[in-house]
Amino acid sequence: MAQQIEDKQNHPTARGLKRLAMAAIIVLISPLIMIAAASGDYGEQIFEQNLRVGEGIEIEHSVKIEVVDTSTDIIDSARFRVSSYLVPVRMLTIFQGDMPTEYETYSGARIYLEVVSVYGETALLRVTGPDNWRVTGYYEAEETETGSEPAAEAVTVPELEIKRTLDMTSVEQGQLVLVTFKIKNDGNGTATGIEMDEPLLRGTYQEGCPATLGDIAAGATVRVNYDLKIVDTPSGTYELEPTLLNYKSESGASYSSESSSNTLVVTAKEVLLPELEIKITIESGDDVIICGDRFPATVRIDNTGNATSGRATIKSHLPDDVRVADGDLEPVYESIKPGDYEEYEVMLIAYEPGKHVIKMDVMWADKEASASAEFWAERSSLDKYYPHILAVVPIGLLVVGIIRRHREYSY
Repeated sequence: MAQQIEDKQNHPTARGLKRLAMAAIIVLISPLIMIAAASGDYGEQIFEQNLRVGEGIEIEHSVKIEVVDTSTDIIDSARFRVSSYLVPVRMLTIFQGDMPTEYETYSGARIYLEVVSVYGETALLRVTGPDNWRVTGYYEAEETETGSEPAAEAVTVPELEIKRTLDMTSVEQGQLVLVTFKIKNDGNGTATGIEMDEPLLRGTYQEGCPATLGDIAAGATVRVNYDLKIVDTPSGTYELEPTLLNYKSESGASYSSESSSNTLVVTAKEVLLPELEIKITIESGDDVIICGDRFPATVRIDNTGNATSGRATIKSHLPDDVRVADGDLEPVYESIKPGDYEEYEVMLIAYEPGKHVIKMDVMWADKEASASAEFWAERSSLDKYYPHILAVVPIGLLVVGIIRRHREYSY
């Protein structure tokens, strides 16, 4: 019985089935072993290598990294062709200073690629991978797998997005507006031959507005600005027309983009000037001044402008028979604030009857203002009858003398 069992196990068909089972087990377990090994904590290995366009390195006999192109635009970059076992070829554009770009192999192991610097057609590549990984070979693109068709060149198309902002949306004539452009390339190709068409607003001057821009690589963002001076633009609300960008791809195809419009309010420039006014008030009981009596005159200076005045000087013009009895008729003020005033009072005397006109001037900077006031002066009642009294006195004395003489003759 034992001999029959042993004969069955040694039968050619049985031995074949055993081999197939073992092969199946190895096929199923191998990827798991590789994934487990790749996911283990082996630390990191970092190495750098200068590669020219068309040169490549082989890592661990399986991962190939080849430099396809370099760019030294605003942000330096390099383009790589990366391949490994059972993983489709990937084309990676890596910019200098970007976060490391991850690449995963078939086994699940990961490496990270960085561009440290770019000099002409040479890129300094930094690779971070699992511990103990090494560069196992160098090659040139011409010597790689013969008989295979070259990979088709990817179509690169730049796509510029432009945003225009103003630091002020309401300005006065004579002010400067800072106009800023933020331009981002959302495409996968470099934009070249960039021309900027910025519309001009009537009555303004564009200082430092660029007509052309340098190349903008894919994914890059640039900012440019200029000063817009509001020279003699009439007051009003204006809509600034969109800014137009005309540019080309590396293959020479033409494209264009435009910004949105902006609204700008222009107001007349406020002129700050002092404006003085002078007023004279003469007070009397019956609106009539008695010659020889003192009467008050009040002088007031108001600043009705929107700025503080400089030195303000008062100048008076009095009739010949009017004199100052008390006070300073011509004071000097160093300044008068807008909306403020100065006021003073003097005592005057008029000596002759009739109509009198008093004139006062206030002078500041190269301007002056004037005011006048009039009054009537009359003599007092005693002065009116004084000639009659003088005429009556001699007559009275004569009458008294006659009476006295008559009395003397009566005796």
